[in-house]
Amino acid sequence: GTFLQSDWRLFDHINLLIGSRVDKHSLLDKVVVSPRISLLYKLQRNSQLRMSYSTGFRAPQAFDADLHIAFAGGGISRIELADDLIEERSKSLSASYNYDKVLSNYVYGLTVEGFYTRLDNSFFQDPFGSDEYGDVFIKRNGEGATVKGLTIEFRANFYQNIQMESGITLQQSLYDESVSYSDELASRKEFLRTPSKYGYATFNYKPSKRFVFSANLVYTGKMDLIHFGGTSEQKNDEFKTSEVFNALGLKTTYIQKFDR
Repeated sequence: GTFLQSDWRLFDHINLLIGSRVDKHSLLDKVVVSPRISLLYKLQRNSQLRMSYSTGFRAPQAFDADLHIAFAGGGISRIELADDLIEERSKSLSASYNYDKVLSNYVYGLTVEGFYTRLDNSFFQDPFGSDEYGDVFIKRNGEGATVKGLTIEFRANFYQNIQMESGITLQQSLYDESVSYSDELASRKEFLRTPSKYGYATFNYKPSKRFVFSANLVYTGKMDLIHFGGTSEQKNDEFKTSEVFNALGLKTTYIQKFDR
């Protein structure tokens, strides 16, 4: 792919960015053009408003997170591409407000962003019975889907040796029409494997120029999943809700310089 962009400063407080990405994929017969535009407006010295509109696409393929080579009853669940499968297109609109306060000993800031994404010809997996190897799913194009939500981020720095950042996102992801995930279960509009809440937090402490302590937390909220049957432990297909998942990482760094 190739990306071209132009950046204009219209006034002292307004910046306009216009660009377009041009892609050619082996599974597509035509070149895909994805334009985008972004506007930055500086409200005051410490705050700014940003708005953007962008487009994108996802080429037809099976080798992604949807390809679950899951063993069930001794067989393998496989995904095939529909003959008339075309690319999934997205149109995204976002608006954010950013505020930063800078003082002599500390800095803090807040960002609030709302986003709305429209998916056309969205991909879904249609159960298509089974063969001698196991269950078969056909990846097809649906009518469309909508993903929208709100993100809030906070950041702070104290005396240039303590830094904190955190953020939380509330999101809703729905197909326009109900999608069948299994012949045994009712169709539904909700995306699977997509949490409605997720977030992060980072903490960095630098007591000296040589020593740095870092901690980070990744929060993944509950999400709907499908557990396919076919074994003695799970005889029938069933929708389940995952538990909240938190991943915590700790790191300590020590820097020692040696004279030559």
